Amino acid sequence: MDTLIAYYSFSGRTHYEAKRMAEKTGGELYEVREQKRRSLLSALVFGVSQARKRKHVYVEPFAVNMEEYDRVIIMCPVWGGYPAPAFNSIVAELVRGQEVQIVLTSDSGKAHDLNELKKRVELQGVRVTEVSVIKTEDLKKRDRMHEKRMREQTEKE
Repeated sequence: MDTLIAYYSFSGRTHYEAKRMAEKTGGELYEVREQKRRSLLSALVFGVSQARKRKHVYVEPFAVNMEEYDRVIIMCPVWGGYPAPAFNSIVAELVRGQEVQIVLTSDSGKAHDLNELKKRVELQGVRVTEVSVIKTEDLKKRDRMHEKRMREQTEKE
């Protein structure tokens, strides 16, 4: 089964997790970028509003053929409790019959109504197998612990 990891990252945390997911699954990594790069202020004011309204944004044309993948993992940050607007643009590119896994990243670890999100994505004619939220604060702790273990191991050698 060919897997694509299509992700949008504003701060870099989702990018980091998408890379880890690609290593874990053997999937092909693809970064979705908005046509116009947002400032932090634009993300906080306009981006959150767009996310809450489930708006699409203009993204750079997809450089991958979505029809070549049986499985798509969509990774995106949570803004104001909802997936960032680029998520909606990724969903619009899905191909009927694909298996989809949704992974959201959030500092708080919270997102609104994941069941509604799953149903909305399934309207594209895809099968959503999982919807999960990764708390990015936990990722930072995990990375610090890993670095500490690596230093300790190096010191023992």
